[in-house]
Amino acid sequence: MRSLLLFSIAILISTAVSSQGFSGKQGGHCYTLDIPDYMVKTYGLNDNATLQYQNTSKEAYTIVIVDTKDELEYLGLKFVDSRDFLDGFMADYMKDAKNRSQSSVTEFKSNNNSHSQVELRWEKDDMKFYMLITVVETQTHFYKILCWTTSENVEKLKNDYLTISKSLKD
Repeated sequence: MRSLLLFSIAILISTAVSSQGFSGKQGGHCYTLDIPDYMVKTYGLNDNATLQYQNTSKEAYTIVIVDTKDELEYLGLKFVDSRDFLDGFMADYMKDAKNRSQSSVTEFKSNNNSHSQVELRWEKDDMKFYMLITVVETQTHFYKILCWTTSENVEKLKNDYLTISKSLKD
């Protein structure tokens, strides 16, 4: 009789515990970006990048670094828009590079997301470089899309970089 009573209590407790509500939670994050067919996936350009493509013979490189708004706010960083995020990034990015210059910021919408974009030029080891930096703001994330090459290849690659930077969908 006593064991039956203990068994009944155990069932009641497990029923009460298992009747807790559940809700779906998203793990990870998916997005797409249009990448030219001449570029191949790589893993060695940046440890923080969630997407990395390159073509070493064309000296064409693209990476994407994703920041969630929740994590940024948890760290005490709140940005009002893509321009604010880009300005914060550019304040320190390659600030000591030789002959560093940047264009004015261009803002536009693509795929219902706000974009802020700047062109950066610098020199290192007697080589001149060009980078198109685009910040995309979605409802829950900020994406930094970095596309770069040597200065000699800018005219060949710039239109592709502009297409890449406008194509993000999440």
